Amino acid sequence: MAATRLEDRTVSRKTPGDGKLEITQPVAMKLGLIATTFPLATPAGAGTAELQSQPCTCRGADNPHEHWFLVSPLFRSLNPRAVIGVSLDERKIVIDERG
Repeated sequence: MAATRLEDRTVSRKTPGDGKLEITQPVAMKLGLIATTFPLATPAGAGTAELQSQPCTCRGADNPHEHWFLVSPLFRSLNPRAVIGVSLDERKIVIDERG
């Protein structure tokens, strides 16, 4: 079975510091139906990634919501502002550089 492209993301300036790759809520919901921890393949190597959410009020106290992340030490090697692809291959998250 071929990998399914979930989305393309621009790496945040914070990702190399905290190892958190922000993903959209629809992608997080899709992944959450499968698992919360995934095998991970990145240009820097293989490991695991954990699906996490974080409550936020960046839109104001009257608009609380959650931000969703894949978390892995391997994401610290990603370059800020780089565009990457996030795919699902069976149950493995695959990260590739889009250029």
